Formats: sequence, C-alpha cells, structure tokens
Amino acid sequence: MNTAIAKQQSAQNGITELVITNNQDQYQHWLLPMIAHLSHLEADRWLTWINPNSIDKQALISYGADLGRIRLVHLNPQQTELWAVWEAMSAGNSHTVVASPGLTSAKQLAQLEQAADKGGCQGLMLRFR
Repeated sequence: MNTAIAKQQSAQNGITELVITNNQDQYQHWLLPMIAHLSHLEADRWLTWINPNSIDKQALISYGADLGRIRLVHLNPQQTELWAVWEAMSAGNSHTVVASPGLTSAKQLAQLEQAADKGGCQGLMLRFR
C-alpha cells in the first residue's frame, strides 16, 4: 500500500466523542442528518449504529439516509455495548460505528482507538446530558 494512502487512512481512524442534550428536537434535527450523511460515505462498508433506542426510520429517510448502508445493532441485556463497539470497529466492515456507551475510562478509550485503527474505521461515541 502506498505510504501516503496509509497515513491518510490512519488519520481518519479513531474516536470522536460528541456530547449532546437529551432534547428530542436536537436529536431529530442534528443527529439524524449527520447519520444520513454518513450513510453515503462508502458503498462497500457499513455505517453501524449500535443500540439506537428508538430510531424513526421514516425520519432517517426524510433526511436522505440510505437505509441499505446502515446496520442497526440492538443488544440484549446480557451484552455490553462497549464490547459490541470494539467488535464492530475492529472487524473492518464498517467505515463508521456510532454508539452511546456512556462514560468511558482512558483505558477503554485507548482500546477503542486500537479497534478503530485495526478495522480502519471511525468511532462516533455519543454522550447524552
């Protein structure tokens, strides 16, 4: 692989934390357009959204989302979200993984960074206040 391409891809990998209010209007009018945009980034890999509480698919469609490129993962109570995020990011079949794992330690963030690098993906961690 070309070194310049490898560096560019590496620069795009990693974790971004986003803190937003639990306000439904903000969620609807700010987060959903971003998800819609992300659904068009790559044709050969998923936008994976882990454990979205109650997603309105019609609202996503109204913002232009390509539902065929979004993988929604709902966890059962026995599964931990952090583990699912790590697995989704390290697998390499998602360009972006969106999740709300809550507060994470520095060690957990470092592990997620490693998973993102391994899978060549971006992690978008949402925290609600």
